[in-house]
Amino acid sequence: MFNTFAHSCLLSLHTKKEQAEAIMWFCQKDTGNPEISLATINQYFEAACLPKLNVTRAKTAFAKSKNVCKGSKSGLYKLTLPAVTAFEKEYGYLWETEPQIEDAAGISRTSYLSDEEISQAQKMAQLYMVLHCYENSARKLVELVLYRKLGDNWWEIAANSAQKSKVKSRKETEKKHCWLTPRGDNPLFYIDWADLLSLIRKYEADFLPYIKDIKFVELRFEELERVRNITAHNGFLPNSEDFQRVILSFKDWCRQTTNIQ
Repeated sequence: MFNTFAHSCLLSLHTKKEQAEAIMWFCQKDTGNPEISLATINQYFEAACLPKLNVTRAKTAFAKSKNVCKGSKSGLYKLTLPAVTAFEKEYGYLWETEPQIEDAAGISRTSYLSDEEISQAQKMAQLYMVLHCYENSARKLVELVLYRKLGDNWWEIAANSAQKSKVKSRKETEKKHCWLTPRGDNPLFYIDWADLLSLIRKYEADFLPYIKDIKFVELRFEELERVRNITAHNGFLPNSEDFQRVILSFKDWCRQTTNIQ
């Protein structure tokens, strides 16, 4: 459950304080105990492969926060009722019991596929989740850095003509497929992995505080390109080393990149 929560919530939040508050809500929801220590919060950060809280800064932030109050004992904190209500409204669905998508679709009865081939599909679905979070984490970083650098018109300023043309073309194609939900307003969802790397290289000095080493990103992105293509075209990776390579690369990304505060 925590992995699902981390991918759905923690990676979408921008500050350590917001992530800490979300973890406090998860802990209360999961254990029934509304009070939590900073040490326990940091255990959750570690489990999510995210940088830990600076305890001194966290104490200062909590003291100023309208969402957090002190617990019954020294060193314990808890969320205020409005904060709990807000998190429940936003992420409470994760605790709702719904049939798995594969069960609802009847995947086990797929025509022409053997049990082994269906098992392979289930394994690839797990890999897709990692790649999905990996790529969208990269997109989010690019968006936030360029927004800080260039302001509201960051896309018009940063993107080259080929990237803008690609986004325009793909959006026009979407308009013809009205039964499908659009990818969204963010142009970064319409460009390719290589385009993200191009934008990072273009504004290397602005990304360095958050990535520390541009070569790190270049190597990871290039290494993942083949795996992404196979996954995107519903292929299967028979070698478990490919899975481990993606998992290790994702963990490296989470450890190497710094959340924008």
